[in-house]
Amino acid sequence: MVSRWWEERSAPQRFDLYTRGTLYSMLAAEPLLALLVASSSEDLGSGAALAVFVGLATAHAVLGLVVVRGGVEWYLGRGSWPYRWTVVLLVVTVCAAASAVWAFGWEPPSEPGVISGAVATQFAVIMLCGFTVGALTPRLDSPRLALLALVLGGGAAVVGLLSDWPQPSAVGTGLAGVFAYLGGWSAFRASIWMLGIVWELDRSRQVQADLAVAEERLRFARDLHDILGRNLSVIAVKSELAAALSRRGRDEAGDEMMAVRDIAQESLREVRDVVRGYREADLTTELAGARSVLRSAGVSTRVVGEVDQLPPDVQAVLGWVAREGTTNVLRHSSASTCVITVARLDGSVTLTMENDGVRAPSGAAGSGLSGLAERLGELGGSLTADRIDGGRFRLAARVPSEVTS
Repeated sequence: MVSRWWEERSAPQRFDLYTRGTLYSMLAAEPLLALLVASSSEDLGSGAALAVFVGLATAHAVLGLVVVRGGVEWYLGRGSWPYRWTVVLLVVTVCAAASAVWAFGWEPPSEPGVISGAVATQFAVIMLCGFTVGALTPRLDSPRLALLALVLGGGAAVVGLLSDWPQPSAVGTGLAGVFAYLGGWSAFRASIWMLGIVWELDRSRQVQADLAVAEERLRFARDLHDILGRNLSVIAVKSELAAALSRRGRDEAGDEMMAVRDIAQESLREVRDVVRGYREADLTTELAGARSVLRSAGVSTRVVGEVDQLPPDVQAVLGWVAREGTTNVLRHSSASTCVITVARLDGSVTLTMENDGVRAPSGAAGSGLSGLAERLGELGGSLTADRIDGGRFRLAARVPSEVTS
C-alpha cells in the first residue's frame, strides 16, 4: 500500500513530500535537542523549571511546524502567510528563552570544556532562535537570512563577552551560532527555493503540453476555415440573391438555389475529406506529428524503424495508435523521454511506444485504448498496454502486414 501510494504521485509531488518531510523532521527534533541541552549542563535547575523549558521547547517545535507549513504554501502561491501563528511563535520563543535562563541560570564555566548553566542557556537561546529562523525561512530571502544570522550570532557573542566567564567560550559560542544559522537555515531556504522551482517547471511543462494540443486543434480549425469560409460566403450571397429574385417573381431564383445546393454538397464532401484525412492520416505523418507535439511538450522523442510500403488500412490503424499513445503520454505521465519503434517481423507490423514518468499503476484500459483494441481486432491485430520496470509504460500494437484495403 505504501509503495502504491508513493508511485501514484508525480515526480513533483514526490519531491514536495520529500522536501516537506525533511524540513518537518528537522523542526521536530527541537524537543530532543532541548533534552540534550538540559542533560549536558552541570548546573541543572529545579525539576519544574526544566519541565517548563522542555514543554515550551516542544510547543515551540509544534508552532514552528505550523508556521513553516503555512509559509511553504505561501511561497508556492497557494495561500496567505500565517501571521497569527507567527506572532504566537515569537511570543513562545521569548518565553522559552526566559525559561532557559530560569532553568540553567547564568553561572560561568568552572573550567574549560565544561558546559555550565550560562553555556547551556546560551545554547538553548541559540537553538530557539535558530528554529524560529527556520520556520520563518519561506519569508526571508538570502540577504535577510544572512543578516539575521549575523545579528543573532553576534548578539550571542556580545552577551558572552559582557559576562564574567572566559572570553574564548563567548566568542566560540557566538561563532557557532553564526555558522549554525548560515549553514542550517540557509539549507532550509535552498530546499524551499528548489521546491518552488520544481513546481514552476511542472506548471511550465503542463502549459507546453496544453499548447501542443491547442496547436493541433488550431491546425484542424484552420483547415476547416479554409474550406468552409469561402463556400459559406458564396452560399450567403447566393441565398440573398435568390431571395431577392423570388420576391420579384424571377425564375432565376430557382437556379440560384440549385447553385446553393451544389455548393453546400461540395462543402460537405470537402469537410468529409478533411475529417477523413485527420482520422486516417498515414503513419509517416502521424509519427512526425507525434514527435513534434511531444518535443514541444519537453519530451525527448525518438522514432526508430521504417514505415514504407504498408497497406493503407495498416497505416491508418497504426496512425491511430500513435495518436492515442501521444495523448496518453501528454495527459497521464510526466515523461521526459519517449521511444517509438516500428518493426516488421513474421508477416506482422508492431508499433511500440515506451515512455518514462508513469504517475500511477496502469489498471483497466481507458476508453481510448479500448477503441484502439477494437480497431486492431477488426484487422486481426492486438494491443497491449503494460507498466514495466523503472517506472516506464509500454504501449504495443501488432497488426498483420498483408491486410487488404
